[in-house]
Amino acid sequence: MNKSNKRSDQGSKYYTLAGLKISTCCSGTKYENRDDLSLIVLDPGSNICACFTASTMPSAPVIWSKENNKKAQNLKQKIVLLINAGNANAFTGEDGLLACEEKASSLSSIFKCERKNIFFASTGVIGEKLPHKKIIQHFSYLQKNLSSYNFTNASYSILTTDLKPKIYTSKFKILNKIFTLSGFAKGSGMIHPNMATMLAFLFTDFAIDKETLSVFTQKAVRQSFNRISVDGDMSTSDTVFVGTTNKIPLKITKDQKAKALKAFYAELKKAMIDLAKKIVLDGEGAKKFIEITVTNAKTATIAKKICFSIANSLLVKTAIAGEDANWGRIIMAIGKTKINLKIENIKIYIQNFLLCENGKAINAIDDTKLSLALKRKTVNIKVDLGEGVRDFTVWTSDLTEDYVRINADYRS
Repeated sequence: MNKSNKRSDQGSKYYTLAGLKISTCCSGTKYENRDDLSLIVLDPGSNICACFTASTMPSAPVIWSKENNKKAQNLKQKIVLLINAGNANAFTGEDGLLACEEKASSLSSIFKCERKNIFFASTGVIGEKLPHKKIIQHFSYLQKNLSSYNFTNASYSILTTDLKPKIYTSKFKILNKIFTLSGFAKGSGMIHPNMATMLAFLFTDFAIDKETLSVFTQKAVRQSFNRISVDGDMSTSDTVFVGTTNKIPLKITKDQKAKALKAFYAELKKAMIDLAKKIVLDGEGAKKFIEITVTNAKTATIAKKICFSIANSLLVKTAIAGEDANWGRIIMAIGKTKINLKIENIKIYIQNFLLCENGKAINAIDDTKLSLALKRKTVNIKVDLGEGVRDFTVWTSDLTEDYVRINADYRS
């Protein structure tokens, strides 16, 4: 029996774009009384590309989709993307790849498309065999219930430990034509580049070739999803898909094309940053959003390394959770990178309060105002190295007792 729990969303029409349809249902493979399976279908003529986890222990869906991502899709056929939540189909040996093979064969038959046009994404527990035959039983239902108005349902269906869905849409104008860019994501824990236990799906009607879209996707991921961390752990399953239905082309000159592509990239980057920040805001047990910026470094690599050392420090994260401006923990996180720096040049700011310079603490600090500033939902940490002109920014969350509770209970 097919079960589905639909959510009423009067704003769903704003997420829709021509050539894209979605359906969801409860597969019964993990959760009860909630959707955990999503099917996304793009019309013939569409393009899709993806970025994947850098983990050397990739899930079967990542292995499958990464291989198809290298191939040119058959533009005369539909593109099909299937997502399941609750089971990562990771470290399941030959059974995991067999599950992908059998799901692909069924979807290929239903949608009359080649297997290279079929992609998978899974999120959930590692090491548990995926009951894929039970999932396949729902394909007919999913096909019959495809709709342009299911973005909200899909955003809920991919959640695991998340507390809320992450969804985005934008209507933007390029050379007097209106385009749409909509997407949704999941992620709450096991969040750290290169990327995280997160999935993200973005779709547009802006006509663009796959090669250019792929370049833009990789670049935008570096500026967004690869700048977040919740707990410093990298997943086996993370994937970012970006697709276009190519429904709205631009007949323009070469010079206009360059301008149009630049404008589109700006929209894509903005969408990814929005979703990336929403993942951090929904970090497991998180109460605060932390932005960490390292400025005036000799190289961007140095700035990035120091940023993530601070972002992944349990001591820094717990200090922020306790609303304690313990900048000594930031010094510790800088030092453990083993990067040689001029200590006397370093300045540390929390909530724009200068706390350290010339290798020692600032004496005159308004502790009352600083304490009030640390009660805000967003906390800014800035480290000025005073050695160059490069900078880098990372987004993370604090660490609370709830993180331990959520992850201690995850499989029980």
